Amino acid sequence: MSSKKAILVYILKILREQTDANNTLSQEEIRAILAETYGIIVDRKTLGRHLNELYESKEFDIDCEESAVGSDGSIRRTNFYMIHDFEDSELHLIIDGLLASRHINSHQRAQLIEKVSKLGSLHFKSHSANIETSIGFLQRSQDLFLNIELIENAIAHAKKISLAYYQPDVDKQLHVNLDSDGHERRYIFNPYHLVVNRGQYYLVGNHDNYSDMATLRVDRIGKVQILDESRKELRTIKGYKHQRTFDVVQYMKEHIYAFGGESIHVKFEAKRSIVNQILDWFDGNVEFTKVTPDIVECCVTVNKEAFKYWALQYLESVKVLSPASMVFEVREAIRDGLSQYI
Repeated sequence: MSSKKAILVYILKILREQTDANNTLSQEEIRAILAETYGIIVDRKTLGRHLNELYESKEFDIDCEESAVGSDGSIRRTNFYMIHDFEDSELHLIIDGLLASRHINSHQRAQLIEKVSKLGSLHFKSHSANIETSIGFLQRSQDLFLNIELIENAIAHAKKISLAYYQPDVDKQLHVNLDSDGHERRYIFNPYHLVVNRGQYYLVGNHDNYSDMATLRVDRIGKVQILDESRKELRTIKGYKHQRTFDVVQYMKEHIYAFGGESIHVKFEAKRSIVNQILDWFDGNVEFTKVTPDIVECCVTVNKEAFKYWALQYLESVKVLSPASMVFEVREAIRDGLSQYI
């Protein structure tokens, strides 16, 4: 004969795995599952008492659809289910995020989706199997999650790290960067924050032998080691002299592409028809001035190198007005590009 604790454990297991707000089980159905799956025979009265105890304790997120008072004054409940931490719509949202994550390879993605799916009941069906994705043609490092853990540890303890860095070639494979002697190049990096930008995972920090901020693709990082040496203080990094803590929100607004380097104030003219795209790219971090039905003048603070590439992407709809140095760089880039077709 099973103990009361064992019966309660199996009841909770059945409710957790087989029920949710849209899929309930009656007392008779629970009795049948206990008998067929676990070989536990329990009478109706005992089962009813156990279910009422679980429900009334409010510690196990058990609910029911029907409740009535019997002729003897006892409360009889049925159609029990477990309230899960995540609703189905929330699980779908998390899985959609995994599907859009470019830094996770297909095998890791499948494993994570399977784990997330188990947060719901057996009735939860992930739609991931019906979605085709071209993300992740490169074989990422199998140590991705270990590297992330090491990096987060280094950030938390303000330590430098050493790492190797990989880049793809025409064979569509990742190859480690080499030094001038042909040996694997090791980088000393001061890590400040991990960020997600347009489906990619980046580490924001500073190469030890440079003065400005840089970004590294996390899925291209390998062989991470935490060093004993403390990382540089943020105020010693170019552009961060008056900052004591790293403002990741402001950084992401200014870095529409994951380029390192300084941010500048830029003024440009754009067609009204792409205002929605401008707001998306700059995350609302834009001031509109001199608005006309067809043209709008825009002011943004943005990473210098990133803005040049953005302006070239929208050269048919955007005209850079200032600073003069940016006008010159964009004009020269357009001229150099045009020469390829002459």
